[in-house]
Order: sequence, then C-alpha cells, then structure tokens
Amino acid sequence: MALLNPPRLITFSPSLTIPLTRDCPWHCAYCGYRRDREGLMPEARFEELLATARKGGATEILFLAGEASDAMPHLRAALKARGFDDFVAHVRWACERALEAGFLPHTNIGAMSPRDFERLAEVNASMGLMLENIDDAFNRTVAPQKSAQGRLRTIEAAGRARVPYTSGILMGLGESRESRLRSLDALAALHARHGHLQEIILQNFIPNEGSRLGSVPQAPALEDYLELIEHWRRVAPGVAIQIPPNINPHWEALLPWTDDLGGISTDGDWVNPLNPWDPPERYAAACRRHGMELRHRWPVYDAYVDQGWISPRVAAVIRARDGGTRPGPDDVRRPHLPADPLTRALRGESLSVEETLRWVQADGSAHDEIRDAADALNRRLHGEVVTYVVNRNANFTNVCTTHCSFCGFYRPPGHPEAYTRSVGAVVERVLQTPWVTEVCLQGGIHPDLGLDYYEELLRALKRALPGVHLHAYSPMEIHSLCLKSGLEPRAVLERLREAGLGSVPGTAAEILDDAMRDQLSPDKLRAAEWEAIIEAAHQTGLRSTATVLFGHRESWEDLIRHLDRIRSLQRRTGGFTEFVPLAFVPYRNRLGGALAREAGVSPEALAEAGAERVERLYPLARLFFGEEIPNLQTSWVKLGPERAAAMLRSGCNDFGGTLYEESITRESGGRFGECMTPVEIETAIRSVGRIPRQRTTLYGVPA
Repeated sequence: MALLNPPRLITFSPSLTIPLTRDCPWHCAYCGYRRDREGLMPEARFEELLATARKGGATEILFLAGEASDAMPHLRAALKARGFDDFVAHVRWACERALEAGFLPHTNIGAMSPRDFERLAEVNASMGLMLENIDDAFNRTVAPQKSAQGRLRTIEAAGRARVPYTSGILMGLGESRESRLRSLDALAALHARHGHLQEIILQNFIPNEGSRLGSVPQAPALEDYLELIEHWRRVAPGVAIQIPPNINPHWEALLPWTDDLGGISTDGDWVNPLNPWDPPERYAAACRRHGMELRHRWPVYDAYVDQGWISPRVAAVIRARDGGTRPGPDDVRRPHLPADPLTRALRGESLSVEETLRWVQADGSAHDEIRDAADALNRRLHGEVVTYVVNRNANFTNVCTTHCSFCGFYRPPGHPEAYTRSVGAVVERVLQTPWVTEVCLQGGIHPDLGLDYYEELLRALKRALPGVHLHAYSPMEIHSLCLKSGLEPRAVLERLREAGLGSVPGTAAEILDDAMRDQLSPDKLRAAEWEAIIEAAHQTGLRSTATVLFGHRESWEDLIRHLDRIRSLQRRTGGFTEFVPLAFVPYRNRLGGALAREAGVSPEALAEAGAERVERLYPLARLFFGEEIPNLQTSWVKLGPERAAAMLRSGCNDFGGTLYEESITRESGGRFGECMTPVEIETAIRSVGRIPRQRTTLYGVPA
C-alpha cells in the first residue's frame, strides 16, 4: 500500500541572517564567524537587511552574535552610545523591530542566563544554541573557553522559560563516536524534562576562511549520520532532525531520514561563509526526486504555536501572515491548503470515522507513519512520562447469569467452583496489600446480591482503608442493581457514591453495537443502556474509564464506530479518564474455542493473529481521541510486559496497574500472571526509554 499522505514533507524556513556583531572574545579553532573589532552592525545596515528580507520573501530573521559580547569593552561602549544597558537590551530592540516589520525572530547569541530568556522570550518565535559536544576534555582542544555544562544550563533555562528551541551537535572535528551519542543523550534528557526541543541539527564542520582548522581527521560518513539519526529517533522520538544542505555532502542521500533543511537564508551562511545556500527550488527538485515535498514552515513549529508557547506579539505576526498565503519552495504564492489528516491529528483536531477507517489497512511505511504520528502526539501531550497506579483487584463473587461467551471467570449458580465472599472476607483479602492506592472491585452478576451488599462492601473498605480509592461496579453491575431495586441509574450511583465509590470501570462495553453484542453476550445490557449508565455516572460526579474488547468477531468498522460512540459521550460529559483497549484472550472460554474451530487453528494461533490488531488499534485510538481522551492505557495482563511496553511507542502513556489479584484474564487462560510490582513496571517502562511515574486513579500525584 502506498503512503497515506504522499509525498512526505520536508520543511525549511525562508530566512535572512542579521549578525548583530561578529566580535567575540573566545577563540574556537573551527570558527570562521568571529572578528575582533568589527563592532555592532550599523543601524542603517540593519534597516537595509530588513528591506532585503521583505523583497526576498523571508519570514524568519536569524539574529546571530559572538559569545559573551558584554565582556568586550569596545562593545560595551558602543552599546552605551546607542542607549542600551547591555547586549541583551540591544537584541531585544532588534527583535522588536523585526516583529514590527512582520518578521519572526529566531535568536542565537551564545550562552544565556534565565533572566536573558525572560527578557527575550516575548519577542522571539524561537531561539537556539548548539551543544556541539558534551566532552569538555575534547572541547578544550578546539574551543578552550566553551563549557558543555554551561551550554546545557542555557538549554535547560530555555526549557524552563518555555522557549521553543533548536540545538544540536557539531561533528567532524575528531570527536569520538561515543561523545556524539552522549551529546544526543544529554539533549534528549533535557527535552524529556521540558519538551522544548523542536529540532536538533546534525552539523558537520567544514573549513572556512578565518577558521584555524585547515583539515580534519576524517569527515563523517553517511553511516555515521544514519547511526546518529537512529539513536535520536529512539531517545527523543518526535523531535525533528535538521540536516544543513549547503555544508553536508550527504544531504540528498539523507533526505529519507531528514525532517528539515533549516533556515535557508537569502544573504548566505554567516557561520560557513564559503558555502551559501542554493535557491530553494534546487532543494525542492531533489525532494521531488525522492518522492517528497519541500514546504515552508515558521521558525517556531506548529505544535508549539498550538500549545501557546509563544507570546501574543509573536502570535499576532503569525496570524497576520497565515491569514493570506505562505511562500512555497518555488517562491510561488499559492493558497494555504488544508492540512492532511495526520497533521490535523497532531494538532489535536478531530478525525472522522471515514478518515480513520482509511488508515486501517495501512502497511509498511504507511503503518510506520501512523505509529510515529501517534507517538509524536502522545509525546506532545505527555512528554516522556508513562504513568501507572499501585492497585489491586478484589473479586467478591464469580457467580454470574449473563453467560458471556468470552468469559472464563464466571460460574453459574450452584456450580461446585462458584463462590460468594462475605464483606468481611473481602476486606481481609484487601488488607493483605494495605499500601495500594486503589482497590478495584470485580464480580459476576449474582442473582441474589442486592444494593445493600454493594453499599456495605464500600463502607467496610473505607473504614478499613480510608485513604484508598474505590474503583468499582461496571455498568452491567449497575444495570443489574437498577433492575433489582427499581431505581434509576443516577439514584443507584448516588447511593454508591455516598457509601464510598470513587470511580466506575468502563468495562462491559465490549463492542457498542447490539448486533455484535448479540453474538458475544446476548444477556448483557444494550449499547444504549451502557452509554446511559456511564453518562449518569459522569453527571453524578463519578469519573470512569472507557474500554473496548477486540480481537474476536468484530470488524474494523465495528471498532472505529465504537471509538466514535465513546468520543461522542466524552464530548457530552468529559468524564472519561482514559481509554483501555482490552485484547481478547482465547484460551479457556467458549468464544475462543468456537473461533479456533471455525478457523481451523489453535487458540495460540488466534492470540498471535490478534497481535497485529493490537499494533494497529493503539495508534489509531491515540490519533482518533487526541486531546479529548488524553490517556491511553496498555494492558500488560493481556499482552505481556514486553509487548505492552512496546505499545508505549505507539501512542500509549499509561501502563495500567499492579493488580495483585487478577482473576478475569487468568481464568480465560491468560499467560502473564496476576501481578506486577512497581519495580517491575518501572523497569518495563524504562526498557523503551520512557520515564515512569506513579499516579492516582484519577491521574493525580499520590500523597
């Protein structure tokens, strides 16, 4: 199958560079930019460059300077003569002039303090500083005044100030492979904390007039770039990779792995003056040869605009420019076309059922594109953090009269393995794990248990563990209590809430289609009844999860329309905390046996075949729900810890709970046990490069 949204986009920013000063007290051996006594750019020349930018169609003004400009006495004197207290005040003035002229400033003036960011963030669309290399022992051989830790402090200060930021590494100076990888790891760690790196540059050194390095040990090979790109995708997925085409001999070969070509400046590359950029149309033609499209972007990426990271002054310039047209790679003015569905999903916009269904059969690179988009959206919403809850299940009865074909847990009344525990016995079992923050009560639909039992169970648990959150009673159980008591759902839920109920599991949803429900569990409540009970719970102030049972007889249309009903309900109530896809376990239940016989395969083969649906549904669910249901939970008890962890790169941000007494899946032949400890969960989360964090049931921070 072809890519869903061909051609793949590569971006660039039409820009013009204004070097506010090239004077610098530092003497880096590789630099062709620095000067000793050139001084500040004359104001008349500054205005000329703004006019040039206007004629050339630039949208970005890149402001450059040497390091530590305030340390040079002649610059301090020149600043004072112009009425500026320091160099940052001069930079702010320049950015304000650019904004007034309708341009978006991007400032890179060396190491900065948190106070500098406070002064400049309001007047910049984005900012940047290259880390270059984390190895200070190596740095002292080529840039003795530079400190990697000092540069990391600047990059972290940008994150704390919520400044969309560009950084990167400098290659080809004789640095080690290991230091390149460690440099990327350091940048990824900062981004994991603050989420502010919109792109990194893999920049190679080439000798320039003025640089004291006339030769280098060996220029980076194509394989070096591919290794670094693969590493960066793993440690910081979703953060764009920029390859400067004017200095990188491999730039065209790297296009399939490149996101961005950087700022293509009409007045040349002031850092590499012997290597100016070609016209954008040359790069656009190369992109077309590889089945790609080169497209304009702002110096601040759209996701940061959408999330409110920019000041009102910068936003006003973007609105003014976006209200008309954007220059294309061939500098032809054309209408700004609507974004493709994946781009809209990344911005948090709604997708239709039809759009999502078109993605269902994606394979190869198209499937990878969907998965990567889901991961990028998840990281925009949650960064690198993956949550989990320390909870336990407590089963009070396995007696049930609904006879669901997919269930191996239930026993009919009178069965020798049937049990119904007293309230005291349930409390005693729960007290075996007094450290949990949540207890999830699960039971069958017992014909003789009335509302009084359910209330007393909640009260007794609250008396025994007053701080624990009680997550209990599915819509099917509520439906049964309504029939027994003669009360409406809201009245039943209000009584249970008064007894201590904290939230409701959104199980018993299966597939919200009555024809499908008739095949799976004909004695269960109807789809509309499930929705009505969940809506009543939300109106009562009780939050709930939302679930789907998949991997049995359902079609993809059944699944996506199920998601649509969940989303519609969320839009009415806003009460869902998370969406939990539950993979069907086929080993010990009537449905698994029937499906295996019909297909002529073993239950094990059925389970493995369901893995493909697992890998497709998770990213589709993330993109379909977007910000409307922000939490997507994987299920280690259904998938196993390793496969569940893999889903954390497909849009999931939650690992579920410790469980401690899981019986529902186990009784259907589940292969992955009844419990994972917090240490085991955190290890699984870290195995895919994410950061574990314990949560409460309602996604708060545990006391």
